[in-house]
Amino acid sequence: MIKVNNLVKSFHNKTVLKDINLDINEKEVVVIIGPSGSGKSTLLRCLNKLEEADSGDVIIDGQSLYDKKNNLYQIREKIGMVFQNFNLFANMNVIDNISLAPMKLQNVSKDDAYKKATDLLKQVNLEDKALAYPHNLSGGQKQRVAIARALANNPSVVLFDEPTSALDIEMVKEVLEVMKDLAGKMTLVIVTHEMNFAKEVGTRLLFIDEGQIIEDRKPKDFFENPQTDRAKAFLSALPTAI
Repeated sequence: MIKVNNLVKSFHNKTVLKDINLDINEKEVVVIIGPSGSGKSTLLRCLNKLEEADSGDVIIDGQSLYDKKNNLYQIREKIGMVFQNFNLFANMNVIDNISLAPMKLQNVSKDDAYKKATDLLKQVNLEDKALAYPHNLSGGQKQRVAIARALANNPSVVLFDEPTSALDIEMVKEVLEVMKDLAGKMTLVIVTHEMNFAKEVGTRLLFIDEGQIIEDRKPKDFFENPQTDRAKAFLSALPTAI
């Protein structure tokens, strides 16, 4: 589903991704963890070319993001993205936030887009908020709307960039429950600080430090038996409840 070849990315003469190679299979739930500044979010954003790599390639379902012969926007339609800070349109109500992309990008009729949006709102337990505006929603509700919006184009892959980090602790659970429900239905790539979620839901875990994939393991194996000194040091600093 996703193939990353020799990916390198720098900011201001600092290399933040160092020759990343990665294959992600269909319907895997890949969780990416690591210390702040390790390159996790940069890698995620390179997977849909929100950040452009200095060199290397990203291939989504057989199509390169960097081949100029390919239509980048058509490839991106296969990729949903959920941001840390929601990125909802403040001047649109919930159902219009969700319906906009299918109507503009896929020429879906308004009636069909609204029907799809209504179904997605039921999926994220927000069917009563269709006409609400973002400023009337809690952080957890905004993020669930953002997830519904990411699903509106029927993507094959959904990328989550620390989706709970901007939420109050009591709102985290409601968002994670929605994400758990998606596991196994599509390919998910999730940058997260929620270690229990990573252990419970992930089918695969990438531990990244200083722009490199240090460990690529099953989550249970990583948490119970880390193989590198860097991973052991990282885990030793986590709360003992993990």
